[in-house]
Amino acid sequence: MSGARESPQPAAVRRRDVAADRLSLLRGTAIVALGYAVGASVQSAWIYSQLVPEWAQVDLWRRLVANGAAVAGLVTALGVLRVHRARGAPSIGLRLVVAAVLMGVLRVGVQVGLGVHPSDDLATMYAEAVTGFFVGVISGSIGVWGMVSRRRARVVIRAAEREAVGVELAVQALEDEEVRVRRRVAEGLHGTLQQRLVLVDGRLDAVGAAAADRPDLVADLTWAREQLAEARDLDVRQMSRLLYPERLELGLVPAVRALLGRLPTTIATSLRAGDELRALDDPSSEGLTTADRLLAVRVVEEAVTNALKNGPPSRVEVCLDVADGALAIVVANDGDPYEAPLVRNPQSGTERLAQRLRIAGGTLRVTRGERTGARVEATLPLGVLISEDRLR
Repeated sequence: MSGARESPQPAAVRRRDVAADRLSLLRGTAIVALGYAVGASVQSAWIYSQLVPEWAQVDLWRRLVANGAAVAGLVTALGVLRVHRARGAPSIGLRLVVAAVLMGVLRVGVQVGLGVHPSDDLATMYAEAVTGFFVGVISGSIGVWGMVSRRRARVVIRAAEREAVGVELAVQALEDEEVRVRRRVAEGLHGTLQQRLVLVDGRLDAVGAAAADRPDLVADLTWAREQLAEARDLDVRQMSRLLYPERLELGLVPAVRALLGRLPTTIATSLRAGDELRALDDPSSEGLTTADRLLAVRVVEEAVTNALKNGPPSRVEVCLDVADGALAIVVANDGDPYEAPLVRNPQSGTERLAQRLRIAGGTLRVTRGERTGARVEATLPLGVLISEDRLR
């Protein structure tokens, strides 16, 4: 009857738990005992009026007062004996029996004091005391059962909360590690690799100058230098941006603006950001984490890439805001009408991105625009601060 074992809790949490156990025990016991008390009072008043004419003058209110006092005594005794703090069936059972005995004795004493029964009718008083005792045991047992059930439910709920927090922390740790690795690799590509390519290009230039009298060799060196320049300017830089978008450290809005700035000049772009988002996007605040910004930029990047693939649009509009505690991202274009695929490809960039958002608790939806083109809508819950109570 002691309930499931709970992990150690802070003093404040333990005090709240003890108060909740006490309230559950006393409230459950009082409700059941009062039900018995009212029913017994009404029943006995009717039976005595029919079978024992000389007791018919005993008012119903006297019986109700006597039984009500007995219930109050039972509840008080359970509180004084600290049954809610007892651990183990023997300890709880002993205290419950003592409280029930007190209830039976108090019930008889109040009945005699109010004239419900004469003081010399020992048989009746004994029967009333035994009845009160069993009512106390039954009511108290139901109250204890409710208290123990509450304890067990509390243990299960807290275990589930700890597991959920553990998963949340694990996902957050993976996201932080991904951001760290992406940044390190991007810096390596943009810095170390590009420097090496510049040195190689300079050496090829020197070799070409030395072999000026070899037209065939000069042509090969020129081709090699062109390929090297293309790799340095396009492949390496583009790969670096894919790994870690430009200006991400400055905020989501600067990173998306840099992304849109790389689009062809024939495509008009529009970026709108709500005031609340701009406040959260401040790098000095804790509103948006780097992982949140990176995932949001990926949504815009995927939407823009698909728009370029499915029919070059003349306009791309991006809207960033905060709604219902989540980052809301909308990317719309006026390209070719969007046609939903008949069969979803789990390996497509959009599906992988949608799966990533689902893991983070967000959503991704692609629909046809109002007139033409496509509309991408995504939500990403903002980072939730984890309290110490949830971690325990």
